[in-house]
Amino acid sequence: MATNWLPFWMLILSWCCHLLPGDTFRAFVLAENVQLDLTTANGYQWQTSLPNGSLTVAGHVPGGIYTDLERADILQDGPLLYRFNDGNYRWIAYNDWNYALDFDVDPLLVNQPGVFLVLHGVDTVAQIRLNGFFLGETDNMFVRYRFNVRNLLKAEGNQLRVELRSPVTVSRNRYEEQLMDYIVPPRCVPPEYQGECHANFIRKMQASFSWDWGPAFPSMGLWKAVSLETYEALTLRDVYVATSLNGTNWQVDLRLYCETIDIGVSHSGTWTVRLVDNNGVLIHEMVADSLLTGNGDREATAQYQLKIAAAQIEPWMPNGYGNPTLYNLSVSYAANGKVAVTKEMRIGFRTVVLVEDDLQTGGRTFYLQVNDVPIFLKGSNWIPADVLPELVTTEYIRDLLTSCVDANMNSLRVWGGGIYELDAFYQIADELGILIWQDFMFACSMYPTTSWFLESVSVEVVQQVRRLQYHPSVVLWAGNNENEAALRGNWYGTIGNFDLYRQDYIILYVDTIREIVRKEDPSRPFVVSSPSNGKASEEEGHIARDPYSELYGDVHHYNYYVNAWNTSSYPRPRMSTEYGFQALPSVHSWAAVSDPFNDDDWSFNGALLSNRQHHPLGNFEMELQVSSRFGLPKSNLSSRTGLLDMMYLTQMHQAQAIKTQTQHYRRHRYQLAENGAGLTMAALYWQLNDIWQAPSWASIEYGGRWKPLHYFAVDFFAPLLVILTELGDGTVAAFIHFDRRQDLVVGTLTVSIRSWDRLDPLATFSSLINQDVLPGEPVWVRSLTELFNETNCTRESCFITSSFSDPATGQENIAPPNYVFLTSFPNIANMQMANVQIVDVGTVYATEKSEWTVNVTLATDYVAAFVWIDAGRIAGTFSTNGFLFCEHFKTIKFYSKTQIIDTEEFRNELSLIHLSQIIL
Repeated sequence: MATNWLPFWMLILSWCCHLLPGDTFRAFVLAENVQLDLTTANGYQWQTSLPNGSLTVAGHVPGGIYTDLERADILQDGPLLYRFNDGNYRWIAYNDWNYALDFDVDPLLVNQPGVFLVLHGVDTVAQIRLNGFFLGETDNMFVRYRFNVRNLLKAEGNQLRVELRSPVTVSRNRYEEQLMDYIVPPRCVPPEYQGECHANFIRKMQASFSWDWGPAFPSMGLWKAVSLETYEALTLRDVYVATSLNGTNWQVDLRLYCETIDIGVSHSGTWTVRLVDNNGVLIHEMVADSLLTGNGDREATAQYQLKIAAAQIEPWMPNGYGNPTLYNLSVSYAANGKVAVTKEMRIGFRTVVLVEDDLQTGGRTFYLQVNDVPIFLKGSNWIPADVLPELVTTEYIRDLLTSCVDANMNSLRVWGGGIYELDAFYQIADELGILIWQDFMFACSMYPTTSWFLESVSVEVVQQVRRLQYHPSVVLWAGNNENEAALRGNWYGTIGNFDLYRQDYIILYVDTIREIVRKEDPSRPFVVSSPSNGKASEEEGHIARDPYSELYGDVHHYNYYVNAWNTSSYPRPRMSTEYGFQALPSVHSWAAVSDPFNDDDWSFNGALLSNRQHHPLGNFEMELQVSSRFGLPKSNLSSRTGLLDMMYLTQMHQAQAIKTQTQHYRRHRYQLAENGAGLTMAALYWQLNDIWQAPSWASIEYGGRWKPLHYFAVDFFAPLLVILTELGDGTVAAFIHFDRRQDLVVGTLTVSIRSWDRLDPLATFSSLINQDVLPGEPVWVRSLTELFNETNCTRESCFITSSFSDPATGQENIAPPNYVFLTSFPNIANMQMANVQIVDVGTVYATEKSEWTVNVTLATDYVAAFVWIDAGRIAGTFSTNGFLFCEHFKTIKFYSKTQIIDTEEFRNELSLIHLSQIIL
């Protein structure tokens, strides 16, 4: 190869080093062990420059080259995400860049027995030099690198140099070298992506080269901390924690991964393990003498087993199924009477099993069982919170994950084209009870299987599994995103040499990744790909004939050319782990990246929107769906008004489509069709969050603003849900769906037949629902023909709503109100122009969701569909939004994220829009 690579033995040395400042693991400077972070926050002054010296600016660690140049005011076309700057600033990625630090250290550190330079995250290909001495190379964004600098470090005048190579150039060179043997596709991303080619040849965020929802910013830099670490004998890097319930005791298996100075040298010492609850009560303590024996690669391990009475422990449960109870575990090592290192982490007691049982109708079940409880996965897919990871804050992660809980989610899938997330992500998921389906970072490509690639991946997998394994939220590993389906479906022209690519697939995901995961973490399930047929894929040689089978495993389902509001358009899989529809961003998000005085920027057919629409035919498909369900707006789509109308319509269509599909999956949890389909146990829509302001599938925009879809998710993921749907036999039915039997309460189901031209219902049917409801069976069924005859209705004049109330307490809407439309809106004959007004804004008061809660009361004279209320510049969420308004008055709550002092000012920020304003 044209590039020199870090020898495999040197990569192995870095396996057990992952400690980062601010991570969930916390290192205490006690006795011999010292960690000195050479970061900008600690006052160290880095510089970054072009190799020829023609440009030098202040560097930041952690950080990256794009953000450093922006801070230095080098980028003259405006902010990174403004207008066309993803292309304007691409020159940055085409250049090599150097990061440099001149520094002094305490003379005491220089003379320690072990002195190591640790780079916790380098993006990506670089040569590392200290005081002119070549230490080695880095080639993997997801690997921590460690170098022995005991004989190189000085008290004064140290010079650290990190010489980064252009990832675009590196990837292209590797691709071209591979071509001398055979092509590893794809040749490039689709032209609509406006991205860079061959991300599969470099171990960095694959989406940094662009995706169909994100820009290309192939950055470089030190995206995690750089540290000097010293210790006398060893340090504790990772702690493996596995909990299992055996009778009346919880068993805790611990594996302590230590990093030592010398190869093969034994170290005697004492380990102390303490388990403490959140009130500071000691649950368990173990003190044991230990003889650590090095295994030949400067790594030593110790294994212990704890037994704790089950009565002392509250198990960790996912959101909606119990409390996500965490305990504080500390592990200390002492030698010669001195504590060398202590690590603390928060753990949960839980078991997880992937159940794949044979069914008589054909196929197998496919669901996760946590603490022996079957869990229906409700949630979404997580992509990187920013294309430049150094910009992601813990506060932003918490805001996004809290939004998941607010929407009654219990699961997220960390998608395989981004990054292994920061520790804060998993820590917050632990706290909130969010189950994490964790992909390894391989997506939508074939990948090389050369020795250098497999060696780098091996280190990556070991480090990441050891780093993340103790989190109770992480419940499943997946080897890749869609690569089994890509290979079987010939996405990249591999059919002519299928056996070769199949062999490469098995080498990478089965023989390498799966084998490492099984060794490092036998405590949770592993699937080779998503989607896949689970065990059935393995039985077919790991590439199933139909990876999208409804009878096995999980599916990803997208079809933009069907009636998205009709349940017959969707499969009945065991799990649906991706599905979605695009929508435009909101006016607020678009205003942040467009020129307010450029009319073309504010056109649905304009160059800026085209530049940001990376999904091939994406705008056409959105227009098609809007036209079929709503009809196109009265306005000219090339005008500013036309764009605003399409923002509203695409977002409402997206929300209603995903609602329809999700309710379909939830309804089939307990239904098994004659062909064996059904028993669905997951609904994870694509996608939760945005990486920039553009058309996408997300329910939360870049920055945290909720789209209508996220408001709809609050309802369609509710633990108790009434689902109204048309069945194929000319009837309409109501189903009561619940996550747990105890979620079902005795209540009154009210189904109303309504006309579009009046607020009062034409007919109402009430039924008392008790706890004997059979899951999957309708609780109310009527023939549409009979209903029409009784009410003088037609599909074109009426719709049906439901409510569920508690007669004992008088509480209304103990399940979200719901509805079913009987035709598309262009066919409705009697829709009126509703006059929806804000009639009252209350005073500010405190609730659990916000210290600054305000009631907003609306009034209408006719039925109004998809009523959207906007709080303008005031950040926060409403208790409901995008709703069907078919009552005279409605009061909703606004939960502000910032203090509201003047309610009149708040009222002035409020605005309303509803469907009849757009289409009538």
